[in-house]
Amino acid sequence: MRRHIIGIIALLLLSGACVYWIMPPQSEWSHQLEAACWRVGPLLVMLWIAYPQLHYMPGWLWAAVPVLVIVLARWPRWFLLAIPIVIALAVLQPRFGRRK
Repeated sequence: MRRHIIGIIALLLLSGACVYWIMPPQSEWSHQLEAACWRVGPLLVMLWIAYPQLHYMPGWLWAAVPVLVIVLARWPRWFLLAIPIVIALAVLQPRFGRRK
């Protein structure tokens, strides 16, 4: 049920952004609302697509991602350092299972 709600909210945000794009309002806060719809809508679409895979994410990643987002929002230049670290964590993660 959650996946359906995420998809519906994503469609509403993207359609709201299209409406603001076609008929732009004149107030300043509505431009900010349009920008938020354009940014959050695609993010929710990606979350909707990846929702079944979220059950397989390791527990430490749930804490690491918000911390990484906060750090990168505060210091954007650290993005160049964060990309190799995330790639290294993805490649070097331990694989549990049968050894050959």
